Amino acid sequence: MREFFKNSFPYFKKTMPVQVLATLFGLFRVVILLITPQVVALLVDRVITPLLGGEVRRTSSIFLFLIEDIPTEEYLKTFAVLAVTLLVFAALFFLFFYLKWNLAHYFSLKSEGAMRADALKKLGNASGQLLSRYTAGDLILITTKDPFNVRDLYIQRSQGFADCSFYIVVAATLLAQIHWSLLFLPLAGGIFCIFVILVYKKRIKEYFEAVWRDSATLSTTVQESIYGVRTVAAFAREDEREKLFDSDNERLKRTEFGGIDIFAYRDLTIRIARVCVFLGTLALVIWLGVNGVLTAGEFTATMGYLGSLMWQFNSLVFNVNASQRDFVSGKRLFDFLNADDEVADRYGDRLPSDKPSIRVEHLFVKSGDNYALQDVSLDLPYGKKLGVMGKTGSGKTLLCKLLQGLAEADEGEIYIDGAPIHEYSRDALLRTYSYAMQNVFLFSNTIASNIALYDPFAEEERVERAGKLAEVDEFAARFPDGYRTTIGEKGFGLSGGQKQRISIARALFKNASVFVFDDVTSALDLETEHAVFENLAQECAEKTMITVTHRATALKDCDEIVFLEDGRITERGSFDELMALGGSFAQIYTRQAKEMSFTEQI
Repeated sequence: MREFFKNSFPYFKKTMPVQVLATLFGLFRVVILLITPQVVALLVDRVITPLLGGEVRRTSSIFLFLIEDIPTEEYLKTFAVLAVTLLVFAALFFLFFYLKWNLAHYFSLKSEGAMRADALKKLGNASGQLLSRYTAGDLILITTKDPFNVRDLYIQRSQGFADCSFYIVVAATLLAQIHWSLLFLPLAGGIFCIFVILVYKKRIKEYFEAVWRDSATLSTTVQESIYGVRTVAAFAREDEREKLFDSDNERLKRTEFGGIDIFAYRDLTIRIARVCVFLGTLALVIWLGVNGVLTAGEFTATMGYLGSLMWQFNSLVFNVNASQRDFVSGKRLFDFLNADDEVADRYGDRLPSDKPSIRVEHLFVKSGDNYALQDVSLDLPYGKKLGVMGKTGSGKTLLCKLLQGLAEADEGEIYIDGAPIHEYSRDALLRTYSYAMQNVFLFSNTIASNIALYDPFAEEERVERAGKLAEVDEFAARFPDGYRTTIGEKGFGLSGGQKQRISIARALFKNASVFVFDDVTSALDLETEHAVFENLAQECAEKTMITVTHRATALKDCDEIVFLEDGRITERGSFDELMALGGSFAQIYTRQAKEMSFTEQI
């Protein structure tokens, strides 16, 4: 609990005065609840009792002063004063409730937003090493549900505890004012309820942790089923995914049922105690009334306090339940926010130049007992055009990620403008690159919005220019809304080649210092690919460009081409030099050139 408040309080520190004010409004509301029975007691003793022919007796009501100067026989005047008092209390009750609710929630939403923003920022800057500890379901809950639950503890639970505690103390004081013996059973019942709550506290915490774990698992399964719906259908594995979903769903259901058992046994125990307290106190009140110790109005007030005390005990139990859930959410959220990220923490705050020069020296990356990259060295002065080829799994994509700080080498160093890459700000480093990834991710938004991801408020002309260079125009023009056409999540409704062209346009739109195109034309036909590469050559003429591809014909104009095999650079040089070498690159180029020639003849 201490760690929870240590981590969460900074988010609520600025709004704490408002939260204190909201709590005070809540306490004012409780005060009105507490003093209302005192007015009702006067109505019974000074209006209803004499009207029914009963004797007017001295009452313990704290509002006796309101009607002390009114003769006892003037029932209407007494009723009018007390009725107006009740109406004023009702108006104040709703006013304080409105102020408490709106102040607390309005200002605390900023704190919740700040927690969510920090979680998303941590997620965005986290290394793959850190993210590997969490499933997609975990991260969804951490960035969405957990900040809400932490805010709930400050706004609902803390104020609920304050209201309950204040009510119980003041109600006990007012009961003691009526008669000291009325405190005994409610006090004993309250102590028993607290004991029961403490007994079940650990089990309830374990229950909420299990719900979180199973919910995250189910969320991951659902997310994968949605994103992989085409793949699942293509391989006719719908039944298998349904069984997996049913299994995860059944596990969550069993966990929820376990919680129902816990709450049922605990609540049953507390309810039995409450009934015993109520019946015992009722018997005592009747005995005191029969023996003339209590007036009819005091009897009414006592029953009102007794019923409210039982309700407060119930509210206390509910708040304990909810707070257990909120503490579990807080631990999950702040464990993620405070998690050490050794990779991300390596980076400094230096900023790359507008025209960075990149040098790679003897990079090694381990993969189990082998190496994914071995002794890779490159020299990329600003403006150089580098082509990268190799078989699948040879390390091409890994090399692209290393250059941008998206992956870490085990040995060797990458220098930017002569300084090691880890001296630079990771965020600024990523802004240095325009990266068109091998696996294209598109958002459920318009074509234009997907292209303008780097600057959502950019002019349409700039967006459409990038689209034109990437040959997006060719298919966007066929849609009724053109670039404003909304595409499905992950690009549902588009072909692989159309997605790749949007990805290329997105990189061109960013217009960073270094362009990295990681096998982003594999789904394009040869004619479109040729047009795209011509446009890229013109647009990126003065900038550094790294092109990864399986098509040797696309690398003819590169300043240098490297060929990777099993993580090693086995061939390097210009196009003419590699062709003269007659190695793997030349063989692939010759075979692909023949295939192209054959295709053109057909």
